[in-house]
Amino acid sequence: MDKKYEPLYLGSAYYPEDWDVSEMPKDIAKMKEMGMNVARMAEFAWAKMEPEEGKFDFKWLHDAVDMLAANGIKSILGTPSATPPRWLSVMYPDVFYIEADGNPRSHGGRRDCCSNNPHYRYYSARIAEEMAKEFGNDENVIGWQIDNEIYSWTGCFCPECLRKFQLRLKEKYKTIENLNKEWELNCWSQKYDSFNDIPSPRGTWHNPNLCFEWYCFHNESHIDFLKMQADILRKYTKAPIGSDCMPLNGLDYEKIAEFSDVIQYNHYNTKENLWVTNFWFDYLRNLKDRPFWNTETATCWNGGTALHQSIKPEGFCRVNSFMPVALGGEANLYWLWRTHQAGHELVHGGVLYSNGRPYHVINEVMDTTEILKKSTEFIRETKVDTKVALHFTSKNWNMFLSQALTDGFKYIDHLTEDAYKPLVKAGVRPDVIGAKADLSKYDVVFSPFMMTLEDGNLPENIKSFVENGGTWVAGPMTDIRTWCGTNYTKSAYGILEEITDAYRLYQIPDFDNIIKAKWADGEEFTGTSLYDVYEETEGTLASITAGHSALINKPIMVKKSYGKGTVYLLGTIPGEKDMIKLIKMVLKEKNIKPMEFEGGVTAVKRIGENKNGIILIENAAENASFTLEKKMKDILSGEIYEGKISLTPYQILVLEEI
Repeated sequence: MDKKYEPLYLGSAYYPEDWDVSEMPKDIAKMKEMGMNVARMAEFAWAKMEPEEGKFDFKWLHDAVDMLAANGIKSILGTPSATPPRWLSVMYPDVFYIEADGNPRSHGGRRDCCSNNPHYRYYSARIAEEMAKEFGNDENVIGWQIDNEIYSWTGCFCPECLRKFQLRLKEKYKTIENLNKEWELNCWSQKYDSFNDIPSPRGTWHNPNLCFEWYCFHNESHIDFLKMQADILRKYTKAPIGSDCMPLNGLDYEKIAEFSDVIQYNHYNTKENLWVTNFWFDYLRNLKDRPFWNTETATCWNGGTALHQSIKPEGFCRVNSFMPVALGGEANLYWLWRTHQAGHELVHGGVLYSNGRPYHVINEVMDTTEILKKSTEFIRETKVDTKVALHFTSKNWNMFLSQALTDGFKYIDHLTEDAYKPLVKAGVRPDVIGAKADLSKYDVVFSPFMMTLEDGNLPENIKSFVENGGTWVAGPMTDIRTWCGTNYTKSAYGILEEITDAYRLYQIPDFDNIIKAKWADGEEFTGTSLYDVYEETEGTLASITAGHSALINKPIMVKKSYGKGTVYLLGTIPGEKDMIKLIKMVLKEKNIKPMEFEGGVTAVKRIGENKNGIILIENAAENASFTLEKKMKDILSGEIYEGKISLTPYQILVLEEI
């Protein structure tokens, strides 16, 4: 008998509470017709489930779950804390988030309540528990989503948040003297006499250490709010629990992963930046030892009451839908099933218009169901395989947010453009990893823009990794701040000078391209914005040739041995051509053969005990090519491929070794 595999999931967010009950059979029949096998519900339906304080109505949701199940469609249920009912804020007006200007938000939006407010927390916990009691043992509910896209940019400025912030600082620093010392608050006479003196950072040019801690505090508050609900749900269900997050790692995904069973993720990319989605998938798959869920993406475009995205090229929806599965997920859900007939997102694309007619991409949606069915065995039998990792941490996200180092510097933009993209173009499919990841399974680890390495045991883990033979590419802008965001006073770096003997003489800004440099082989080298300049030393890979007499012949990139391993120290952001040259140099040293392709190709090597292969996806709406090392068969078409093969715009190949 053939082995039975868990299905790969394709579905959408469904809001039966928004429609007359007579519409539900027609909606679900169309889902079945399209081959969908999962629906995500209830995340915004608090007022429907608890129309009055303490009075609960779940019959309509039971009916929806049961009707979906009768048509072969499973359900994912969301706790509705992102949209509390009006009666809650009438009873407790203090639940609202307070803006930096002192004005509270009001009822009518989404995620407008403070995650630290005790009234909001109590009622959010209660509705989560009532839902769990009702549906925790329902075999047709295959997962839970907590809240919706929770995040803070500047944070809530209510009295409760300030009180908890001060308590958090006291727990972390123990005494006010320790905090004053760590932040060097004798500077500008900023020292505090008590934790109760510490303000929220608004209305003044505030200390970057204060801002950093404020950002971290608010994201930790959100994480605590999510964990509170996860702990409640887990008492009643064995179905996997997660929270759908946006591409914003200020909210620490590694901490969310500690109490989540499945990582959930929402994104809305366009033709121009679809490749960036791969970065996030390369990150998400490493957070848990199980496939992640892509809980939201658009079939075509997103928008509120005004459109701001254009029609995507034909094939985009198909590629966008399959990409998360190719890169380590097991589910893709569209937002939304049926466009709202009223409200904030009238023009957001869906599977169906509000009148029940399908969008123009319906054939691509149905194609995706067939691709997933044909790929199920291969996906379930294999995992993404790589020996190269790239660091990406929440702590550095928030540190750059509070002290950008160079004007306008955005951590995620530079990480994707200046590190991830060159890696991919050089033929590497990297794992993107956080500070807690096990480094021992990699041969090469890249750590660019890691302003601080002081994140848990990361410094010790890096030292051990290199001592045991690993190659570490450190920088640029790496290891230059302490755990709380201050400069080092005994050296320029935390551990880098210790393990490389590379003595940094200067740190030089250059926004006018005054500094010129070359590789050791004489080829021109292009750096960017900021230069760490080292004392002349063996192992120089690139050095300055012009810009200031004090800098001539001084290294800006060096290679050093440490234990059995190697450290490449980057003192500036190399241009793309130079970064690719460096990457290929590192790969050759470690005997890692890069993949060979031309154009915008998402190439995903997957290995298993009984199957090996590669998934190829053209992601840029252009012709491309890829060179196969072995003869392979496309699972989707049955065609045989070998050697250099051509890819047409948005073509998908799921290739298994013959």
